[in-house]
Amino acid sequence: MFKYACALVAAATAMPVLAQDAPLSFNGPFIGVQGGWQQDRQALNVNGIGFLSSDRQNKDGFAYGGQIGYDFRLSPQVVLGAEVALTGRTGSSLLNYNSEVELTQGRTIAATARLGYIVGNDGLVYARGGYANARYNVRTRFSDISENRGGYQIGAGYEQTLRQNVSARIEYAYSRFGSASLPGLAAGIGANDAQLKYSRNAVTAGLNFRF
Repeated sequence: MFKYACALVAAATAMPVLAQDAPLSFNGPFIGVQGGWQQDRQALNVNGIGFLSSDRQNKDGFAYGGQIGYDFRLSPQVVLGAEVALTGRTGSSLLNYNSEVELTQGRTIAATARLGYIVGNDGLVYARGGYANARYNVRTRFSDISENRGGYQIGAGYEQTLRQNVSARIEYAYSRFGSASLPGLAAGIGANDAQLKYSRNAVTAGLNFRF
């Protein structure tokens, strides 16, 4: 009997130590992959002498890439994180105004922060926001321009711990990259100005590996 009592006392003493040794979920560095649906939206506005015209195009493609970041548990329920992601997208977009305007989306780099709340069995509901920079190539009969466009990205998602060092997430993100002038196109069609506006919707799923 005395032997069993000693064993129980030893186990009770060891439990806090084991709890301290067990790693917290959503705490520390991680690296991961992601993929899913991305819709790039462009609006071409042409302002000429006595006329104003616009053309809009929504183009879907497959988004793919990876991310690296760090999460910090501010409290048992609240998580603050930072992440840098590099993504690409398949396909191109066409807008027509007397001539074709072809857009090809290149890489996108996003540096964002997220704030989340632990729910259920190691699940994280979070909101995200920060800076994004996208590479675009704009080709017309009159010009061929490649540029990096800076903007912002906001979004929300849910991440679930699958095992001690692996978690899966699903996320929606909206990005806006402002507008750019196309003087070559404007001059070629006899207009005063041509402006192209950029925005994006994306829904992606990903895996994060923590270390």
